[in-house]
Amino acid sequence: MPEEQGGPEGGRVDDRLSRALVVWVDGVRRHARAVLAATALVSVALAGYAATHLGINTHHSAVLDEGLPFWEDYQAFAEFFPILDEALLVVIDAETPRRAQDAADALAARLALQTDLFERVYVPGGGDFFEQHALLYLSVEELEDLSDQLASVQPLLAEVSRDRSLRNLANVLRNGIEHARTHPEAVGDMSLVFDSLSTAAAAVLEGRPRAISWTELLIERTLPGDRARRLIVLDPLFDYASLLPGRRAIRAVRETAAELGLDARAGVSVRVTGNVALNTEEMVIVARQSLLAAVGCFVLVGIVLFVALRSWRIAIAILGALLVGLIATAAFAAFAVGKLNVVSVAFAVLFIGLGVDFGIHLGMRFAELVRAGDDDAQALAETARSVGASLVLCAATTAMGFYVFIPTDFRAVAELGLISGTGMLFSLFCSLTVMPAILAATKGSVGRVWKGAPWFERTLVGIAVRHPRNVRIAAALLGLLALVAIPGLRFDHNVSRLRDPETESVQAFEDLLAVSDTSPWTIDLMAPSLEEAAATAERLRQLDVVERAITLRDWVPTEQGEKLDLLADMSLFVPPTPSGATAPAAPLADQIEALRALQEALRSPWLLDGDAGRAASAERAAAHLERFLARLETIDRKQEKLDQFEESLTGAMPDQMQRLWRAIDADEVTLADLPEELATRFVAPDGRARVQVLPSENLGDLDAYARFVERVQSVAPHATGSAVALLFWGRAVVESFRDALGLAVLSVATLLWVLWRRLSDMALVLLPLLLAAALTTATAVVLGIDFNFANVLVLPLLLGVGVDSGVHLVHRHRVAHGHEMDGPAPEVELLGTSTAQAVLFSALTTMGSFGSLALSTHPGLASLGRLLLIGVSYTLLCNLVVLPALIAGKAEGRARERT
Repeated sequence: MPEEQGGPEGGRVDDRLSRALVVWVDGVRRHARAVLAATALVSVALAGYAATHLGINTHHSAVLDEGLPFWEDYQAFAEFFPILDEALLVVIDAETPRRAQDAADALAARLALQTDLFERVYVPGGGDFFEQHALLYLSVEELEDLSDQLASVQPLLAEVSRDRSLRNLANVLRNGIEHARTHPEAVGDMSLVFDSLSTAAAAVLEGRPRAISWTELLIERTLPGDRARRLIVLDPLFDYASLLPGRRAIRAVRETAAELGLDARAGVSVRVTGNVALNTEEMVIVARQSLLAAVGCFVLVGIVLFVALRSWRIAIAILGALLVGLIATAAFAAFAVGKLNVVSVAFAVLFIGLGVDFGIHLGMRFAELVRAGDDDAQALAETARSVGASLVLCAATTAMGFYVFIPTDFRAVAELGLISGTGMLFSLFCSLTVMPAILAATKGSVGRVWKGAPWFERTLVGIAVRHPRNVRIAAALLGLLALVAIPGLRFDHNVSRLRDPETESVQAFEDLLAVSDTSPWTIDLMAPSLEEAAATAERLRQLDVVERAITLRDWVPTEQGEKLDLLADMSLFVPPTPSGATAPAAPLADQIEALRALQEALRSPWLLDGDAGRAASAERAAAHLERFLARLETIDRKQEKLDQFEESLTGAMPDQMQRLWRAIDADEVTLADLPEELATRFVAPDGRARVQVLPSENLGDLDAYARFVERVQSVAPHATGSAVALLFWGRAVVESFRDALGLAVLSVATLLWVLWRRLSDMALVLLPLLLAAALTTATAVVLGIDFNFANVLVLPLLLGVGVDSGVHLVHRHRVAHGHEMDGPAPEVELLGTSTAQAVLFSALTTMGSFGSLALSTHPGLASLGRLLLIGVSYTLLCNLVVLPALIAGKAEGRARERT
């Protein structure tokens, strides 16, 4: 008999282990009530410990080993300069550039007072300095264009500054249109005025009147970039011991914006993004969907168990053991690591998906024996004898598969490996203790045989047994094709694509990422001095992947002498700052008549038949004026509505003219004149200088992203920042998983050899597993599914599922036939056992547990669910079709040897 177990040593190990398990399970059965009472007390204590000691650390330092070279560069830079990874980014969009700047200044000033929440508040390009010297940051060509615009509208500005009444403005515009008929070169500039007229009329009609800016039409539209968007950089004081460390700061931003009236009614949008904001919204969404998935998981597992076992008694025993094991694992996590990270928080999902496998095999074997006539005591003992050893082996191989992640640089997965590996041992213990105790303490039917069993057996036998050679050839060909496709697999390190695209933080982040000047994914580097930083920046500017390389010196405007001369000339075209008072209001009828005349002038045939852009601006203004006048006819408080229109058009003019005068009256800027809040972001107290590198391409493209980082590091090897950290973080994850999975397969193979001492039996377990892994990877390549920080968890999960299923099947084959192959074809008998059915239902519970995630609206969870469905399907197919075909081939080989 020992020879039938795959070698004398392998047989003795299995026998001794089986006998020990029979003794253990029988002892549990005889003291079932005491065992359950003790289990309840211990579970309550462990649950209390886990609830009070297990936390979550969402800081990125909890994910990686801090000894990695790129991480050391990152920390060295962060010691002297702020990094956007640690900041909240407040994105402010408005209908006009001036409104955006005013909103940013007001919000920043209010947030700066909340020193208990924000360490620093910084508005890039904001504040008095940049308002006074804004024109010096234009190019000479842009300043010349601005001077021409001011000259062309100088009569309009002068007249409106003298008399800001609505009637006078309407008359001035109408006269200007008439004048433009003989001087068409002026109409291009007046198109901007037409647009402002449309904006003001529309705002009043919509019940949200607001002042337009005449000066921004002349100044802001000549500036590069989208200046109607402003950014506030906040350095908050976070509590990373909290589940949502950024929630208080984010709530403060939103509440302060609401208090200031910065909302859609004011034509302003305030959005919060940045890594911590993304993580905060992510945790809320993932927690909500994971809770729903967990509830659905237990329901689906219960349904599958009932379908498989047709016995609530056995299903409850399995779920009870699963729950106790989960509590024990959570308590161990609290003791071993204290705080979960964004990856190890998935241990519960992995535990349920893998832990239920033990209960299914025990339950189906127990039910099979009871239906055959054994009483509960006999059935429990025989169950422990026949499948207990395989459960121990499965737990050992799966735990080993997780433990090999502990030495990796990816700390998040290392901790997940420690928790999940230990969880498998807890699950084994509970399956061999709690489950038998529940079965012994309860009475009831074990249910009927699964009605699908005959069909299941016929189908698999028809494929794997009748055509085993064809199955083996097909498997070999598919494996070769998969190997060809595998090199096309990519790892997507873009974390924003893992998040819900409907959330505010993701949308704002993508908007920033699409524009080089606002991209949060920049590269930073330190130089010993400002001079060396300038030299490095000059070398970086030669790279085609670099849009700009910025040092503190680049904030000093160039060609200031020529620009200051242009500003002196421009001062001749700017009228004196108007007083705050307006002329006495004209009679109501005169105001309305002036607007009607302006409307008619806007629809002059010569104006509408000319330039398409000019005609569109004029028609829009005429249409809005027509609607406004029509509205006046329907209301009693006509003068109030006219006053609102006048205030929208000219009410802010005194302040705007004052700002224009300040900008024109700028003086020369030197390095020492730059604001301190800007200087400290580029030069440290000890003289170290920062170079900020902006990409020339959209880093949403993976190839462009990698090209940007690699080319910059070829010039500056110690360059760091968000872009570098994220890329090398992804590479560290890939390397960690690659090395750990290779070690896991080697460790599992070694353990199987030590226990079974048969290379052929070891190959029966590993070959289907490797084929399933190759097919999963190849399918991901064909379907365009990249690996990412979320779905990479599928790999250890598939390792556990594949090894468990293979071990169960091969062990059942060894117990029933050994290596003599006498009697019925071993592959036929194997497929007709409860073990094969248990493998099916175990896979179905795993697919039900996680496959529902494929329907999630969250991209990260959905990618995890889709890849898992693919992988478990291949694993099931390989274990129930390819493995029996391999067993048939093994039997054929033994038969040929005998002949």
